[in-house]
Amino acid sequence: MRTKFLIIVLLQVLLLTGMIGYRQHWVSTGERILLRTAPVDPRDIFRGDYVNLSYDISSLDLDSLGAPAGIKTNDRIFVSLTPDADGTYRAVSAGAMPPTLGKFIQGRARHEMQAQKWEVAARDDAGALFRLRPRWFGGFATGERILFCLDKRGNVLSQSKEMPASSYKPQCSSGNPLWATVEDIKETRFKQLSVEYGIESYFVEEGKGRAIETARNARDLMVEVSLRKDGKGIITGLVMDGKALK
Repeated sequence: MRTKFLIIVLLQVLLLTGMIGYRQHWVSTGERILLRTAPVDPRDIFRGDYVNLSYDISSLDLDSLGAPAGIKTNDRIFVSLTPDADGTYRAVSAGAMPPTLGKFIQGRARHEMQAQKWEVAARDDAGALFRLRPRWFGGFATGERILFCLDKRGNVLSQSKEMPASSYKPQCSSGNPLWATVEDIKETRFKQLSVEYGIESYFVEEGKGRAIETARNARDLMVEVSLRKDGKGIITGLVMDGKALK
């Protein structure tokens, strides 16, 4: 009985050691890339010491990238990547087979849906014209004065309408404020595919989760990922405000 128990314990130790060794090999030999995170639904509940992550590549514009033929929920999908000026990678195409050239990441297709994107022309009080691409702009109209909250790269984090008859004055909880009057709104509908890559959560040190979530929703968080040859990724670190988190 004791021998059988010792064999079980030894097998568990060997299995754990093998898993740790395999992960370390993956991290040390994989190609490193940086991915820009995207805001997560604010209703999502913080889960202890894990931060939920979403990426710009989590939602694919199939009309721009080309829709893989016959893709279904839970099918494997391979997303080709190219670097941007800030060192992060963005999607340039997607397919059911791995590409023969360049970097790519492997994921699973989740939901295909009709989505909208907006291009908004707005002029500030000094007369400067801004062309903005908010994630959502339903319910706003030309001629309205809007407070846009912008990140460091000029992306719209949120927007709110000025209410002249109310004493309430909108403010930015994050980002830089831009008061501007809407001159033109262009709405485009497209096919969007949500994709999961197995890197949607990350264990963090106790007490740091809220700060990381705030940076994520302000688009100030980047994730370093190590890619295997088959495109599977594993998180190797976080970068917040240009500094690696330890």
